[in-house]
Amino acid sequence: MRPGRERRLRARDAESDKRGLLVDSEPETAGGGGQAKFTFVTGVIAREKVPAFERILWRACRGNVFLRQADIEHPLDDPVTGEQVHKVVFILFFQGDQLRTRVRKICEGFRATLYQCPETSGEREQMTVAVSNRIRDLKSVLHTTEQHSLTQLQEVALDIDSWQTKVRKMKAIYHAMNMFNLDVTQRCLIAECWCPVKDIPEVQAALARGTVSQLSCCA
Repeated sequence: MRPGRERRLRARDAESDKRGLLVDSEPETAGGGGQAKFTFVTGVIAREKVPAFERILWRACRGNVFLRQADIEHPLDDPVTGEQVHKVVFILFFQGDQLRTRVRKICEGFRATLYQCPETSGEREQMTVAVSNRIRDLKSVLHTTEQHSLTQLQEVALDIDSWQTKVRKMKAIYHAMNMFNLDVTQRCLIAECWCPVKDIPEVQAALARGTVSQLSCCA
C-alpha cells in the first residue's frame, strides 16, 4: 500500500472514530441521563463571616458548590446579645447527599441560620404569601401591645410621685425597726436612742398613736 493512501485511510478512520464518540455521547448530554439533580440550601449569616465562609466551602467541597449572596439592607437584632448585626442571605447549589451533609456542617460551624425553601415556584409563592400575612399579623399585635403599654404608663405617671413617697416612708420605718431588739418575753421591741428634750412629748404621742392603732387592728 502506498504511503499517501495509508495516510488518507488513517485520517478517515480517525475521523469516523471521532464522529462515533460524539454521536454516542450526544443522547446522554441532551437527555441529562446519569446526572444528579441540583439541590440547594438557603440561610442567613453574619456579613463579616462571608469571606471565610466562601473559602471553607471552596476547599471542603473542592469547588463543587455554587454560592449566591445578597446583603440585607437593614440590620437585625441578635436574639442573644440584643445588638444590631448586619447579615447576608445566601443560597448554595450542589449535587448529591454527601455534599448536602458537608454543606450543612459548615453552616453549623459558622452559626448560619438555615431556612426551609420549597423547590417549586408555586410552593415558594404560597410560602411568600403566608410569611407576608404572618408579618402583617405580628405588626398588628405589636402595635396593639405598644398602645396598651402607653396607656398603662400614662395612668401610672399620675400616681408615681405619691407611690415614691409611700415607698420612702416604708423603707425608713423598716430601717428604724431593724435596729430594735426583742425583749426576753419575745412580745415587744426595745430600742435605745437619743433625741432632743423638746421632742420627747412628740415621740411619746407617736408611740401612743402606734399602740392604739395596733390594738384596734388586733381587735
